[in-house]
Amino acid sequence: MSATGLLLLGVVAAVGGANVFPEPRLDTLPCGTTTMNPGERVAIQSPNFPQNYDTDYRCQYEITCNPMESTYLEFICPSFELESSTDCLNDRLVVTYHGSREEKCGTDSPDGTITSDGWTRLTFASNAATTAPGFRCYIWCREQTTTTSTTTSTTTTSTTTTTTTPTTTTPTTTTTTPTTTTTTTPTTQLLLPHTTTTTTPTTTTTTTPTTTITTPTTTTPTTTTPTTPIC
Repeated sequence: MSATGLLLLGVVAAVGGANVFPEPRLDTLPCGTTTMNPGERVAIQSPNFPQNYDTDYRCQYEITCNPMESTYLEFICPSFELESSTDCLNDRLVVTYHGSREEKCGTDSPDGTITSDGWTRLTFASNAATTAPGFRCYIWCREQTTTTSTTTSTTTTSTTTTTTTPTTTTPTTTTTTPTTTTTTTPTTQLLLPHTTTTTTPTTTTTTTPTTTITTPTTTTPTTTTPTTPIC
């Protein structure tokens, strides 16, 4: 390469930074269905951007990144301004993907949104009243990555230096006081049924045989002396 060519390349690099060959401008997606592959991106924008969008306008985009199960979509919105209203009842951009549905209006941009997989539906709607400059968003199709965690085990060896100091030992006199331990054994009192004993005196009768001796009785005749009366 000639010196002139090198100089020209240096000027281009200085003006454009590290990106010597900038990416071509993307055409804006029309309303409808689009399928992308990982690494690709698309652009969507409101009609007339950066001028105010039309009233009573509605456009829906359905974008899929293939394969849907192992990819996701990332939103980058450098410009976003719609009519602001409570609960986005007037102008709004509804962002829907599996597990989520968000309504955006005012300057509440979907910039930074990452979908759960490679599918999304975007619906832009305006009413018949006030309008605003609108929005321009880029939507990237990216592959989901698997993160492997590596655990490093560190073994630390510590060195201990021991210094020995001479120690003087003083004899210790220990006085032991006898300790009397009294163990109390619980006494179980056995209640026996109460028996009342009635003692009846016993009379012992001893019969001694009796011998009767009969002595003959002699009757002495009595003599009666007549009594003489005293006059």
